[in-house]
This record gives sequence, structure tokens and C-alpha cells, in this order.
Amino acid sequence: MKHTVDFKECLKDSPKFRASLEDAENDIEALEIRLDRLVKQCTTMIDAGKAFSNASSFFVLGVRDLANYFNDDSLVSTSLSRFAHAMSEMLKYFNILMDQANRSVCKNLNNFIRIDIKKVKETKKLFEKISDDMDAAFIRNSQAAKSKPQECEEAHNTLTAMRSCFAHTSLDYVFQVNVLNSKKRFDILDTMLSFMHAQSTFFHQGHDLFQDLETTYMKEIAGQVEELSSKAKVERKEMEERHTLVQQKDLSTSSLLQGEGSLLQTEGYLFKRNSNAFKNYVRRWFSIQDSQLVYRKRTKDTLTIMEDDLRLCTIRQPVEFDRRFCFEVLSPTRSHILQADSDEECQLWVNALNFSISHAYKETMHSQEKGESKRSSSSSSKDSTNAGPPPAEPKQNKARVRMEQLLVIPGNSHCCDCGAPEPRWASINLGITLCIECSGIHRGFGVHMSKVRSITLDTWEPEHLKVMLELGNNVINRCYEADVDETIAVRAQPDSNRSVRENWIRAKYVQKAFIKPLPGVNKSNMARKWSVRKKTRRSPARSLIKSSYTESSLKDSLGSKGGDSLSHSDPDLTSGLMEGGDIGARGAVLSVSNPKYRDSSEVESDSTTSGDIVFGDENPPPFVAGLNKSLDLESSDESSHDVDDDSTGPSGAGSSTDGDRFTTSWEDMSRLDPNLLLYKASGARNLPVMLEALSNKADPNWVNLEEDGKTPIMRAVQTGSLAACEFLLLNNAKLDRKDKHGRTPLHHATILGHTGQVCQFLKRRADQNAKDNQGKTPLMIAVENANADIVTLLRLAKLNDEMKESDGYLGNPGDETFQDVFRDFTNMASNNPEKLKRKQ
Repeated sequence: MKHTVDFKECLKDSPKFRASLEDAENDIEALEIRLDRLVKQCTTMIDAGKAFSNASSFFVLGVRDLANYFNDDSLVSTSLSRFAHAMSEMLKYFNILMDQANRSVCKNLNNFIRIDIKKVKETKKLFEKISDDMDAAFIRNSQAAKSKPQECEEAHNTLTAMRSCFAHTSLDYVFQVNVLNSKKRFDILDTMLSFMHAQSTFFHQGHDLFQDLETTYMKEIAGQVEELSSKAKVERKEMEERHTLVQQKDLSTSSLLQGEGSLLQTEGYLFKRNSNAFKNYVRRWFSIQDSQLVYRKRTKDTLTIMEDDLRLCTIRQPVEFDRRFCFEVLSPTRSHILQADSDEECQLWVNALNFSISHAYKETMHSQEKGESKRSSSSSSKDSTNAGPPPAEPKQNKARVRMEQLLVIPGNSHCCDCGAPEPRWASINLGITLCIECSGIHRGFGVHMSKVRSITLDTWEPEHLKVMLELGNNVINRCYEADVDETIAVRAQPDSNRSVRENWIRAKYVQKAFIKPLPGVNKSNMARKWSVRKKTRRSPARSLIKSSYTESSLKDSLGSKGGDSLSHSDPDLTSGLMEGGDIGARGAVLSVSNPKYRDSSEVESDSTTSGDIVFGDENPPPFVAGLNKSLDLESSDESSHDVDDDSTGPSGAGSSTDGDRFTTSWEDMSRLDPNLLLYKASGARNLPVMLEALSNKADPNWVNLEEDGKTPIMRAVQTGSLAACEFLLLNNAKLDRKDKHGRTPLHHATILGHTGQVCQFLKRRADQNAKDNQGKTPLMIAVENANADIVTLLRLAKLNDEMKESDGYLGNPGDETFQDVFRDFTNMASNNPEKLKRKQ
């Protein structure tokens, strides 16, 4: 109801005005009560909505957890995940609705109560006060005596002033009442209209969401549910005949696995006599696996190995023994008494164990014959070194072997950033191991900064392992923690919180705040020329054969004092397993992270080269005794010689000394630049120096205009180094760049016949259809060179691409033949590179 007060009656202050004013005030008070109640009810609704939202969130989490339970059932897992996603979307819409209810209803109506109605109440108090004052003025004026004209005049003047004040105040009060009565209609309607729009939007969004879900998915799932229900009925009917199994086979009979007519594995329950004083018998589940006799308890999954190698055992049945169905397993150190449930099972186990022993001997003889054929085709030096066949080893878990190889590298047994022990994660483009907390922060920076892999859970390419073995935490920290300033970021510790770790890792790798810049040309710097130490390829077999020769020859060239110093200070000379053991006998010995200038008096015949810098002399390879000897840690199929055409003496182009075989060409200090240093280090296969250059903001795709516009990866291709190429690719080197002849890295690898690198680039989806300036593709070049391996790889990769295109975007992700062949070539390039070499 609309209650308006007439302004004319207001000036009269008539009983009609007072009555209408009272009605309006009562109406405002009733409106305030109802609005306040509505606001409270809306708040209660919003709180209930929040509780509903929280409960629904837990329900959605429960559905997702249930989907994880069905992770081996793609239909159920995918359906539940999609339903959970739809419900979470509906919860988002519901939360938006509650937020709009709070803003449109609670906030607007609260403002109406606290501002508009409150203003009317305040004006009412003023009106009542002025009204009382005017009544007092009337009384005073009426009581003034005629005999006191001055008092009468004062009373009259006061009354006149109060009348005027009352008139203005009453008009203002009536104005506020009438404005409120007018405003309440559209304010309340506008508020509720806004809320109803929010409701409409909520239901429209839900309708659209479920309409799409129903038309594209729910109907399909409904059909599949009916099909599953039918299958379940059929399976239930089949299982109703389960009791017939008792008649077919006794439950205590051991289960046998047959393969190609030969017994490969036997398993079942046997009684085992304990070796304690009581000699009691316990029942265990026994099986023969990989020439081992193992057993476990019924309630435990952990296997216990009874005999590690059955070839050393003898099986016999004791004649004089109290128990029936027993047989004995005799090893050189122990005797085991086992008892079957029947004579038939006893004979079965005896035959199975004897067959496993003979089968293991045959496998050993076969491996020995293969080893002898390999040794007959190898060089005479390998024959003299590996005279006897390697002993047969049981299968090892690849992840465990990889972890052992990585963690024995100096520094890798602790997290590179916080020092936590036993790290289980790695950054393959940085070559470091990390704990799980630091790996999460690395992953947060993006793959362009750090490519994180699990050492034990993820699948590793052999090239990634090569890169990791060339670097290690100690090498990386010598570069990235060369000049630590903890005022920039506090060093992370194993027990540091996430913010401390993140600040430290960000300063270390993103801001590169602790890296020492490359030395420049100044008065205090005596160096005039610089070079990079070459990491010459040496496989494990070669290194073992030539280690004594290398050490003795270096001692002859340097003298006994110099030879002793090298053999003790440089692990390359004693191991040779990573890059080779050569070092420039007359080269300079200055590294960036620990500068040392060579004194010219220490060199007899090279006084012109004092103060020259050799990058990489301080970075020995992280060799340890636990590395896999079968892994060629450096190259795939580079030329057999170790000297590049990039070797000139420090005194000028063309001059060469004995030490120049071990360094790249000498450059003037004015040309020392991170980009050129990366290019030179790529040609030297020196990953630590490549890392030093990249940490100083070298561009991995820099173009060397002085050498036909080649990039660092093209220079690495010339050396045949898989590790150098993979390190550049992991650090954002591109395979589509061309030199001035229009050749890509794939062209260069094909021309040089480096099969391992061709395989490496094709796995990275290098463009095999790119043509050089002569219009030749890599396939054309491989055909001209008659390189069958590379032709096979290129044609197979092309066929695989065509199959993907024909199958469409959601078709075959890749042919299995293609994947198997490339996997074989990758392993061959990493483990047996000599097989890929072709005579040029």
C-alpha cells in the first residue's frame, strides 16, 4: 500500500497530517521488519548453499577417487571422470548463483535498510524534537502577561521562529517519507529481478551442460550399461557351474604353465622344513622363476629367494625319511627339505626343477657362444683384454640400474638444490638430480626452463642418460653457484619450506644470479687467447686397452713429474670411460669458474702462449666404478680419428703443437662471446663448457656466419656426438634451421653417415622433406651415398607419417614396426655404435 503525506496538511500540522504521518511511519517500520527478516533468510540460504557446495565437492572427490579405483577399466574410469567433471561444473555455476544472491539480495536490501530507512528515522527524531520545541513556544507565548510587553514580544518572536523551523523540518521529514515510499517499490523489484536473472542463468547453464553431455555421451553410456548388464548375467550363469571344477581338478593340485611344448614354470604349495631347532614344517607357495627357486607366504606379496642359482643345485629324493612325498634341494652351502601333497606332485616338482637346471645351462652356453662370436669379430686388442666370457647375470630392474648409475655420479646422491639425500627425480636438460619437493618447483617453471623426469617411474631414452652422465650436480653447481650471494636468496636446505626453495631455485636458474660472467679483456686479465678442451670419444673397451699407453705416453711427453700430476689430478687419464683421457700437454690450464693463469716459465718451448685460457680443463667427467660398462657414453658413429679440422695453435692459424690435438682453434680474447663459446664447445663435445655458455645466455640457435651459417647443433653433428646434440635439443635448439647451403642438421648427419644422429633427429620429427640449395632431400643424399641404414630409417619415418595422415587426427599414433626399429637403432647407437659405422 502506498502511504503519501500531503505537504499542505504538513504546514497546518492538522490531526489529519499527524494521522497520515503515523500510518506512513508504521508502514516503514513494518517494511523494515520484513526486509530484515528476508536478509537473514537469504544469509541462511547462502550458508546452506555453501554447506551444500562443500558436501558436493567431497562427493565429486569421492567419484573421482572411485574412477581411480577403476583405472584399469577405461570405460568405467572415463565415464566416472566425465560425470565428476560435469558435477564440478554445476558446482561452479551454483557457487556463482550463491555469490549473486549475496550481492543482489543481501547487499542491496541491507543498503536500503541501513541508508534509506535509517535516514528517515534520523529525520523523524529531528521532527519530533522541533515539534516539542514549538509546543513549548506556544505554551510560553500563551502564558505571557499583558503587563510585560517585552516578555510578550520575546515569546512572540520565539514562536514565530519555531513555526518557521517546524514548517521546514516537517516538510523535509514528509519529503523523506514520500521518497522512501516511492523508492521502495523499484528498489525491491530491481533486487529480486536481478536475483531471478541469476537463477535463470544458472538453470540455462546447467541445461546446456547436461544437454551436451546427454546427446554426446550419456546415451552412449546407457547402451554400454545395458550391454555390461547382459554380460554380467551371462557370466553369473557361467559361474553357477563353478562346483564342477571340484570334479575336474583337485584344489591342491599345482598349476602348470606350458610353453611351446616345454615346461617353463611350475608353482604351487609345498611344505618347507625350517632350519630352526624344532625342524617344524610350514606351508609356502613356491615357484620357479628365472632359474631361481622362490617362495612367499599366503598373505604376503614379498618373495623370498631360497636358491639364487639353480645351476649350482642338485635335486634328489631321500630314501630313508619319515615323511612321504619329500624331495631334497642340495646346494653347495645348504640343504632344503620340501614336501608335496602327493607322489604325483612330488615327481612333477622334481622333473620341473631338473628341467630348469638344464635349461639354465643351455642359456649360459648360448650366451657364451654369442660372446665368442662377438669377440671374434672385434679387434685384437679387445680379444686380449676380454679373454674369457662374462658370467651370466640375472635380469635387473632397469629403473634400479639407472638410479644406481645416476646416483653414483659425484654430487648426485643428494639433491642439487637443497642437498636432501637419495633424490628420485632429475632435470634432464640441466643434468641434475632433485628431491621431490625441488622437482615440483622446477616443474612449475615450465619445460622451457627445466624438463623434470622421475628416475624410477618414467621411461628414459639412452640419449638422456648420456647427457646426465656427462654432467652431474657437482659440475652444474660449479657453474650456477659460482658466486653465491645469500642476500639475494637464502640457500635452500632439506627442511626448508616451499617459499625458501622457490626463491633459491628461481634466483639460481631463472635469474642466474650466482653465475660468474665470462672473463673479458682488461688490464688485470693477462689472457690473450682462449680455446675449449676437446672431449675425445672413447668407448669403455677402448679406454681399458689404451689407458696404460695414454698414461705412459703423457708421462714421456711431460716428464715424470708432469705425468704423475696428471694421473692424480685428472680422472680422465685413469678412467677414460666418458670422453677419453687425453689432455693438451702444452695447453693452457684456465677454467672460467676457477681462473688460473699459466706461468710461461713452466713451459719450455711455448713462451708465446702464457696466460691463454682453455675452457673445460677443470671439469673432469663424473666417472665412477658403478657405471654400466656396456654403455658407450659419448658418440654414436663419428669417424675413428679424434682430431677435428678446428685445431690451430695459439700463436696463429696453422701452427700446431702436441697439445692442439686436445683443444679447439685459438681465438682472441676480444672474440670471447657466449654464442661463439657454445659453438666451439659443441664441436669439442664438451658438455660442461656448453652449459657454461648457455648459463651466460648463449643462443642455442646462433648462426656462425664465418662457418657457412652453421648453428651449434650442426657443429655437434660433425663430431657425431649424441650427447652434445641431445643436450642442445633439450635446451631448445631447433632442427629446422638451415646453413647458407640450405642444409638442416638432418642433411649434415646424412652426409656424414651418422646413423645414430639421423635416428635421433627423426624421433624429434625433423623435416625429412626439406631441400638444400641443390634441391636434395636427406633421402636423396642417403641413396647417393648408398647408406642402407639411413635410407631405411628415412623411408620408414616417411611411411609412418603417411600412415598417420591417412588415419586422421585421432587415428594410429604410430606404427609399431616404426617404433621397434627406431628403438633398436637408438639402443645400438648408444651401446654398440661400431655396428653403425659405414666405410665412406
